[in-house]
This record gives sequence, C-alpha cells and structure tokens, in this order.
Amino acid sequence: MRKLRPFIVMPFVLAAVLLPGSAHPAARATALSGTVGPGFTIALRNANGIKVTQLDPGAYTITIDDMADIHNFHLKGPGVDERTSVEGTGKTTWNVTFVDGLYTYHCDAHPSIKGSFRVVNAPPPPARLNGRVGPKRTISLRNASRALVKVIPAGTYRVVVKDMTKADNFHLKGASVNKRTGVRFKGTKTWTLNLGEGSYSYRSDAHPKRRRSFKVIKPPTP
Repeated sequence: MRKLRPFIVMPFVLAAVLLPGSAHPAARATALSGTVGPGFTIALRNANGIKVTQLDPGAYTITIDDMADIHNFHLKGPGVDERTSVEGTGKTTWNVTFVDGLYTYHCDAHPSIKGSFRVVNAPPPPARLNGRVGPKRTISLRNASRALVKVIPAGTYRVVVKDMTKADNFHLKGASVNKRTGVRFKGTKTWTLNLGEGSYSYRSDAHPKRRRSFKVIKPPTP
C-alpha cells in the first residue's frame, strides 16, 4: 500500500495591498491651541503661536488648556459646539471640522472674555504669465504651457517678467494697466494685475518696434 506523505502547511505573510478605490489614510488635521485663564484671558492660536483670525475650511485638532476653575472655554459656530467645564481645569483635545462661517469662543461664566475668527475658502492663486525681454532682440509673454499669449479671459494674473538686458525694457499697457521695467534695469519683476476686457500690448520703450499684442475677453459663463 502506497504511503501518503504528510501535508505540511508553510507559514506565510499576508501583504496589505491598497487597491484602486480603497480608503486612504485621512489627511492630518491642523493643530490649534486654546487657553483660558489663569487671569481673565482667553485665546486661540495656531502652531506658530499667532492669534487665529481666519482659517481655511477643514479638519482641526484643538488642544484647550483650561487654567482656571472659574472659567471655561466654549467654542461655537457652524457644526461645532464644544466646551470645557467651569469648575474643571487641565487639558482637553477636540477634533472638529470647520466650514465657511463665523466662529466664536468665550467663557460662559464671564461672557466678556471672548474672541472670534472666520472660516473662508481661500481664493485660488492667480494664473501666471511669464514675460521676457532679451538677452537678444526678443520680447514675449507666455502662459504656463509656454505658448505666446494671444487671447485670455479677463481676471487676475501674476505676471513674472524676466528682464535680461540693459538695452530694452518690458512695458505692458492696456485698459487700466501700465507697468514697466526700467530700460537700464536687469532682473525679475512680479506684478499682480487685474486684466479687464480690451486690447493689450507689450514692448520695449527703447525700441518700440519690438512689440507684441494680445486680447483679453469676457470669461466664459460657467
């Protein structure tokens, strides 16, 4: 009769695989610190110790140090209503999510001890345009794709000009805009400009034929 060999189970390790669409670890919450007492003071500060006056929406971890048994720290606003006890002292940590709106904090026993801050969506950074004059007899204004600017929608733009010659300058003009580098200047200038509808040109004042133009049109309706 044939003998059967014993079946040996080998140890193995299960590898954790993150499949497409599976959950990712949550983004780390921004840390804030609040204090109340020991005197008649109350404050909410960021990680740099600066008093909070405005925040972006999102998740926050707030550590409250209640240093007086005659005060408490009461934080209130859209979706948030957290407080320490008046009689207690010590540190408390809250995990909160702030949305657009006004938030206040105060002592319930002494309402005149108070503070507030706003949560607002930060506007997107302005689109960047890259101007250049020199080092040879050239002048240009290009977008982020390095294409020459010909037609762009009205709006706020960050114009970064690299003036690489002392023989020419970069002079941008149109609508209510009139910005230039110096002819003898050589370096980089950055302008944040609101470009309204109309025709614009940029040129060298030293050599006016070194010139290009573009149009700013009404932005498309969302």
